[in-house]
Order: sequence, then structure tokens, then C-alpha cells
Amino acid sequence: MTVSNWNGSACCAPAEIVAPRDVDELVDVVTNTDLYPSPLRAVGELHSLNECFTTTGTVVLMHHFDEIGDPVGGTVTVGAGVRMIDLMRKLRQTPWRVQLEVVPEIGNATAGSVACCGTKDSSLGPNGLGQISSTVVGVKMIDPRGQLVSVTQAANPQRLREVRSSYGLFGVVYAVTFALQSLKKVAYQYVSFPLDPLPPFGSVLGDADGLLGFLLPYRREIIVERRRVVADNVSIGWTDRLGLRLRTKAWQTGARVGVFNIPLTGLPALVSSRLVRWWIEVTDLSLRKFFLWIVGKYTTYRVDAMIDFDRSRASYFDFTFWAFPVSRWSTVIPAYLEFCADFQRRTGFRPALPTEVYFIRRDDHALLSFSPNEDIFTLDMVNSIPRTPEDEAYWRSMNREYNDFAAGHGARPLLNQTKELSRAVVHRSLGADWQTFAATRLQVDKDGRFLNGFFKSLL
Repeated sequence: MTVSNWNGSACCAPAEIVAPRDVDELVDVVTNTDLYPSPLRAVGELHSLNECFTTTGTVVLMHHFDEIGDPVGGTVTVGAGVRMIDLMRKLRQTPWRVQLEVVPEIGNATAGSVACCGTKDSSLGPNGLGQISSTVVGVKMIDPRGQLVSVTQAANPQRLREVRSSYGLFGVVYAVTFALQSLKKVAYQYVSFPLDPLPPFGSVLGDADGLLGFLLPYRREIIVERRRVVADNVSIGWTDRLGLRLRTKAWQTGARVGVFNIPLTGLPALVSSRLVRWWIEVTDLSLRKFFLWIVGKYTTYRVDAMIDFDRSRASYFDFTFWAFPVSRWSTVIPAYLEFCADFQRRTGFRPALPTEVYFIRRDDHALLSFSPNEDIFTLDMVNSIPRTPEDEAYWRSMNREYNDFAAGHGARPLLNQTKELSRAVVHRSLGADWQTFAATRLQVDKDGRFLNGFFKSLL
């Protein structure tokens, strides 16, 4: 039996697949290496975009750890298998009306994964946290020896900082405690900027508290979703609810307007290539009109903008992640536009979907944080799938070249979302932090109970 991630871009054929029902069974799985061979990898909803979850040994499904506690004393404790969208839906209800400070766009992400892996969403406000793992104030996990371990912010902040970037290599997380804040209401408004000449980043952000951008490198334009926190007494009307629904639909289809998979069977290669390029250009233009003219603006609770991605669907999209220092905006964006244009000139290939641009505040609460020293913006290349084998090869090649580009411009990756990673790129981009991580991992799990081939190749 094979196990694949959400969009089918990575898969493995483990020797065993097990779904423990409680902590005792989980301890047995970790300690019984005869029945459950190494490496052992615990998984949630499998929304990782690379091979970080893969193993030839044992896959541990954590969906039975699905209990959501009631908020107490400004925190909530949940099982590792709880989806973040389900947690947020409970917390927003009366009498609690609370949320996590960082709300991930991908609602399918599970508590266990966000506690020890990286994910992203644009920050809100000038002094807030940048990453959802920073809202974690405690974890309970099973270490390689089968011991129950509790790590909390109060008792051992340095160890928790390491666990937040452990990617399941220090142990299997089975319970997570999050810090909470009051429910936030946010106004969303769409604007666009041409990239010739390049506007300063401050002009793109404006007076907003946060932003998400859709960068169209081949139109040399960026569509910006500005986000402003508003008072709780601001009303939400039917036009706001419609705007949210339209935005959610766009996200579920990869921010793609229309159907990209036009029929090309039997057409000459040159004609097919031109039709594809024409359709992509139409899609880019339609996307602009969709957000600026149709959606426009709306107000909603921040947690209601999370997306529940259906695993069973007619079409999928794929993406990669790199985080660049905001101080390099003026040099990185022109270089990125040229990188995309050059790759298309050489190969005829370009990603079918816009590049996502998240704005994330400085946050050093995790050892491998992607924004440890200053605010960052991401450039997440996005493409639609399925593709032809030729396009798949070009997509992989473009990702490898992009990794070199990003590392050369001071960017940092996410080890569960950046595609086509190599040992050289990881060492170059994460530097001394990666050396610290490697030493800590070896100390925690010297026999490699949780060390799969993906991470072994990077270490």
C-alpha cells in the first residue's frame, strides 16, 4: 500500500501503516521495532509538499488523537490529529470567542504537525507572532525510547524552541497546548501594482496590518490582498459573506479562474504550446478582474478565511516555498522576474499559476524559523497538476534552479514545503542553525528511529 501527500506530488510504500488509538498503543508502536520497522514517521493530513513524510519503514496515522479540550486560562490543549480548521471553528463559538494569534490558510494542517513543522500565513499587526508554531506553549510526545516527554514554554523554553522545528525527528507529538487571544475581525481589500517601476514594499503594504500578494511575473504585476484588523462591532453583511465565499472558491482551485486543462489531444505540438500559453495569459487577466472587480473587498472573522481543502477533487495545484528578507525586496523582485523570464526563454515552460507573496513578521521562536532576523516576504511558485511528463520534468528543474536562486539571495526554506531540496542548498541557506539542529537531533535520536531518507540526505 502506498501513502501519498494531498496532491500526489510525493508518495512512499511503507512496510507498515498503523493508527494507534491511544497513548499506550503509540508507545508500543515506537518501541516495537520488530513489528514497526524504522524509520517511523507520524503523519496528519499529509499537506506537506515534499518527501518529508515518506518512509520505507512505518507510517503512523494520528487521526485517533482528535480530542479538543475547552479553553482554560488563555490556552487550549488538543490531540495531535486535530485539524486546525476544526479547532478554530470550536474556539470562535460562544462563550469562548477566541483564536490562535496566527491562523494558517491551510485549515487541514493538524495540531501535531504545526507544533513541530513549518507552515505559513501573513502576519497581522506590527508586533505579532510570525509563525503558528510560536503559539505552541506546550507539547506532549513519545521519545525514541518510548518515554512520555512534556516540554513547555514555562519550564524549558529553549527545548520547546528546538521542538518547534523538529519535523517529527525528536519524537511523536500526541498532544499540543496553544496560547489564545480574542477573536479578530479583518477587512480584506484588493489592489494591484505594476512592477515596472517596482514600488517600495512599504507602498505595497500601505497602512494595512498584513498582506497576501498574487504576483504575476509574466504580466509584471502584483495583486495585493490587504488585511486590516477592525473593531468587533463592524458589521458583516451579505456582500461580505459573498466575497468570502468567492475568495474561498478561488483558493480551493489554486487561485485559478476557469479550467486550465483545455483539450489538446491530437493537435500539433506547436499549436498545443501556443494554446496553452494563450490560456495561461487569459487566466492571469481573469484572475486580476476576479479579485479587483468581482470580489473587491469584504469583512469577516479571520478564522473564517481558513480553507478546507478536499483531498478528493478533479484538479490539484503544487507549490514551493522560500522566505526573503524584506530589506532585499528592491533587488529580489527584479531578479525573480528575470529568473522566470529566462527559464521560459530557455525551455518554453512557465508555472501556470501566480506566485504567492506572504508578508510575515520577524519571529525567532523556532530554531529553523524562516524569519529569524527581520520581516520577510515569500515567493511561492505555484503550478497546476496534472501535467505532462515533459512539464513535470521542467517543473522539477525550475524548482532546483529556483532553490539556488533563493539561497543566493539570503532566503530560507521550509523543510516540509520547499521542493527539490538538496543538502548543499539547506546548509547554505540555514547555516549555523542547521548545524545546531543536526547536533541536537543526533543527541535526541542517535539510533535514527525517526530519521527517514529525506532528512538523512539533507543531514
